[in-house]
Amino acid sequence: MANENLNNQQRPKVRRVDGADANRVQRPNVSSSRFGANSSSRPTRAQAQTQVPPQTQTSGSANAGGNGSNNGRKNSANHSSKKKTILLVVGIVVVALAIWLLVWLFACNGNSLFDPNAQTGQAPYKSQEEMQAELDRTVEEGMFNISIASVIQFEDGTSSGTAYIENVPGNHYLMKVTITEDDTGDVLYESGVLKPDQYIENIALAKDLDAGAHEATATFTALDEQTYEEVGKAAAKITINVLN
Repeated sequence: MANENLNNQQRPKVRRVDGADANRVQRPNVSSSRFGANSSSRPTRAQAQTQVPPQTQTSGSANAGGNGSNNGRKNSANHSSKKKTILLVVGIVVVALAIWLLVWLFACNGNSLFDPNAQTGQAPYKSQEEMQAELDRTVEEGMFNISIASVIQFEDGTSSGTAYIENVPGNHYLMKVTITEDDTGDVLYESGVLKPDQYIENIALAKDLDAGAHEATATFTALDEQTYEEVGKAAAKITINVLN
């Protein structure tokens, strides 16, 4: 249908479709057991009186040997304690680094998911009345609307075309779009993530198509805003016109 505000380009279709409910994950039961340390009885000490002739040198040697044995045990205990402390510190450092790395990777991946060409607001082909009506529209939970031009025109296979891919303001989900050629199944375009109230005006094809009309399918995938998990899909048939 022609539109004077779009220079005779066809206005995009807007569809309302059901979205799949997000999976619920039940937390596993955790059982704990308490174990007590085994107690050992102290050995009974037998005492006997034996008369030994006084030998100063021998006694001195025995005392020296006993002191050396005690010192050896103390040194061994100190060494073991230091080793445990070092291992504990190393373990804490490794865990801290692992947590920091996971947080950093999550933050980077989260930011890289969003499409750099996304613009805030509604597609500019709409009138003020249409934009206000879209803002006033309530989209129920588990539902989402999709919007894309039904015909996308390109000067040639390497130029850009106006697609008006839109995640309307009333949606409760993030959205990404993949366009595939019906005849071959080849992916012609894949967007990044769009937030509600964002749109992409122009796109470029990933494949240099020959001149003519090419039937294609635009698949919208809805993602949870917190976990980025897929919650549903909806598809729209479109036509890609390549002039030269």
